[in-house]
Parts: sequence; C-alpha cells; structure tokens
Amino acid sequence: MSCYGLIPLGASFLGALPLFFGGPSWTCLVTVPLLTWLIYFSLDGRVDQRRGARINGISLLLLALCFTVLMVLGKGSVDSTAVGQLLWLTLPFCPLWLILSLMGERLILVLAIFLTYAAGYLFCTCRKGERPRWRRLVLPGVGLALCAALCTVLYCSRPEARYGGHGFAYMSGFSSTDFSQYMVYSQPGRLAALDHPASFQIEDQADMPVMDGAEACYPLYAAAAKAVYQDIAAIEADWAHSGADTGTNGKIVTFTNTVMGFDRLVRGDADLFFGARPSADQLAYAADLGVELEITPIGREAFVFFVEEDNPVDSLTREQLRAIYHGDVTDWSQVGGTPGEIAAFQRPAGSGSQTMMEYFMGEVSLKEPLTYEMVDSMAGVIRHVAQYANEHGALGYSFRYFIEGLSQEQGVKLLAVDGVSPDLAHIEDGSYPLTVPLCLVTRKDAPNPNVKNMIDFFLSPDGQTLVRETGYGALAPREPRPEGE
Repeated sequence: MSCYGLIPLGASFLGALPLFFGGPSWTCLVTVPLLTWLIYFSLDGRVDQRRGARINGISLLLLALCFTVLMVLGKGSVDSTAVGQLLWLTLPFCPLWLILSLMGERLILVLAIFLTYAAGYLFCTCRKGERPRWRRLVLPGVGLALCAALCTVLYCSRPEARYGGHGFAYMSGFSSTDFSQYMVYSQPGRLAALDHPASFQIEDQADMPVMDGAEACYPLYAAAAKAVYQDIAAIEADWAHSGADTGTNGKIVTFTNTVMGFDRLVRGDADLFFGARPSADQLAYAADLGVELEITPIGREAFVFFVEEDNPVDSLTREQLRAIYHGDVTDWSQVGGTPGEIAAFQRPAGSGSQTMMEYFMGEVSLKEPLTYEMVDSMAGVIRHVAQYANEHGALGYSFRYFIEGLSQEQGVKLLAVDGVSPDLAHIEDGSYPLTVPLCLVTRKDAPNPNVKNMIDFFLSPDGQTLVRETGYGALAPREPRPEGE
C-alpha cells in the first residue's frame, strides 16, 4: 500500500480513538480530516503533491458517484446492503469502518470518508506550488454538488424517515408519542385532574395495583393514579432518578405497549391493563396459561379513519373501507374522490389499532401491508410495516384520542363513517358506528383487593370525570359494589 493509502489508515485509526473512550461519533467528522491534514503537513516535501491531489480527487469523485447511484437504488437508505458493500472498498478506513458500523453510524462514516479525501485533496492542491487551475475544477465541483444535493434529498425522504412513525425517545423507547408532559411527576403536566379530593384513595404503596396498558390510555390511567395513589408523583420520580432497570418505565404506573402490557397482566407482573378489547389471540394466550380475565368497559372511544386535510372525500361506508383494505378498491375515484391511487396504510401487528382493524374487517382478509426494509448491522435485514405518511392519497386509521387528544398526526381530517362523524357526542350516544369500549382488564384471581376498588373508581362519578376530561367518551356511572362483594 502506498503512502497515499497509509495516510487515511493512520488518520482513521487515530481519529477513532475518542470512540473507544465513549466520545460522540460526530467527532470523527472533525478529527479524521484534521489528522489527514496534519499527516500530509508532516510529510510535506516527501510526497508528490501533484500525485496526491490527483489520487484524493479521483477517489472523492468515484466514491461520490458510486454512493449516489447506490442511494438511488436504495431509496435513500445508508443502511442498504449495497452501501455496506461499497464501504468494504474503503479499506484505508477500516478502523473507523469497524467501530462506526457497530455503532450503527453509517452516515457519519460516509461523511468522514468524503471529508478526509476532500482534506487531502485541498492540502495537496494548495501545497503543490502551482497556481490552481480553477476552470478544471468547475465540472468536478458541479458534479460533487449535484451528488450531494441528490443524496441529501434521497436521505431526507428515505422509507424509514417517511414511514417509520413518530419515534419519540420517551417511555423507555416504547412510545410513538411525546408523553413527557403526561408523567405523574411532570411539572407542568397535562394530566386531567379533579377539582376535589378523589372519592377513593390508597395511602400504602404496597396496596397500589400496578398499572400498564396501551399507549393511548396512558394519560387516563396516569391521571387516575395521580388522583388516587397518595404521593405517587414522588414515588415514580424517585424510581426514575434511581436508574433502576426493570424493563419498564415506571414502578407502579408503567407503560410498555398493548402486547407487552397484556403479557405482564397475564403473567402477574401488572394488576390493571388498559386498552381496547383483547384480541382473540390474546384471549387464547391467557386461557392457555389458565388465567381467567375480567373485562370491564370504563369509557367509550372511536376507531377512526383519516386522510390528508385537502382530500375531497369526507365520508366512507364500512363496506367501502373493507373493500379498500381488502384490495378491491384502489383508486379514490371509485369512492367519489379525485382520481388517484389510495395509499392504504396499516399498523404494526399486535398494536391496539391493528387489533381493532382486524375486528372491523371480520371475515374479510386484510391485504398485505406496505413495508420497507431496514438493515441493522447486527441483525441483518428487518422488514417494517410502513406507518401513515401525510402524502397524496394516504389513508390511515387509529383511535380518535391519538388524533385529537394527543395530536399525533398533523394536517389530517377524520372521516365520517356511514355519514356519522366521530365527535364526542356521537361517541357517547353510540351513533358513530365504530364506537368501541375502552376497557380495564384484570385477572379474576388478582390478590390485591384494591383491583376491584379501582374498577369501581373508574365507574364512579370521579372516575368518569377523568375519563371525559382526558378526552374519551364517558359511561353512565355505576353504583359501588356492596360491601364484602
């Protein structure tokens, strides 16, 4: 290997040293090009600057061209297999390649390689003792600029960015929604609250039933915990600051997701599960483990379909929706809209909204969902369900509280179903055809006596106030259980 290959190798090795000590990956964008410059400077007079400029310039142009082609083929993903194969050709950067690939920082790696060759080219050009011929640089410069612009556009619109969901880094990575203002200890917070002490309260921490549930339900049961569980804000704040790793994001008021939360209930790690009615598979899973469940509706929610706000379609029938998601209807003109393909998005399997969609479809099968591939450096190719993107012709579904209570989707409008809009009045009187119960699921053999008390609280006037103030439809309050029941 010539000195022109050893220079990037040395810069790559030295520039990667901060990563061994926990340094941020972006430092490589500064350290590696700077070290390349310093190495060339230390070798000044012992290398052919003309040849160095030519080698670095040609390497930069070839890599830019190859990378751009692969970005086009990979739809903007730097994690594609083809880009990984290209990076194997950059052997002088192997120390940096190894560390950053294991860290999942391919984009940083690519930028560091380009900047390194650019640094070498600029140094040799400035030091070769000749007046730069700028006219010769116009065409390569324009080419690099066009490649950079195209790659930037492709990267920003790559499938994992468009269809990967919201990706908030809250709730131990389980949430797709920013719940930072809905924690029981958030100050200021956005949880619903009573204007008086709750009719039922639990003082002893050991008597507090552990809560878990679907993502959309977290603001409701967190509000109930704050009203009923004494000092719960301090309990959860102390737990959060302790750094305890229990696989959840709370001690008593926890949130995982529909699948894991239900599993925790069945296995006895949680006492109260909040969500939509369990799926047939979930009920069979509990039965297989010999667990009897009690399912108590505590509120009303709407399963909704939504489109971009400028879509002229305002209402669809249940039959039309099933036909779209079965694949029989594929164009908006077939349902009274402007001609154009219907991009019917689904949700990941096991999520609450996907479970509800399966109930809604009944005997009609769902067509294969839109998917995209992501390449993980350790796990290989992983296929993900493409989540809703607010683009022309898009159609999605969720629960009303996600859209209107949490503002999860922007620039959308909710569709009426069978001519009835999913507003709160139509949800509470049941006229909206896709009104669904918001359920509290418990084990019939729950050892904590406060499990039944919490069911009664949610059905009481105070509990129903929290249900409605959170944004769900309320039920008619039920009388408390007779003492001793």
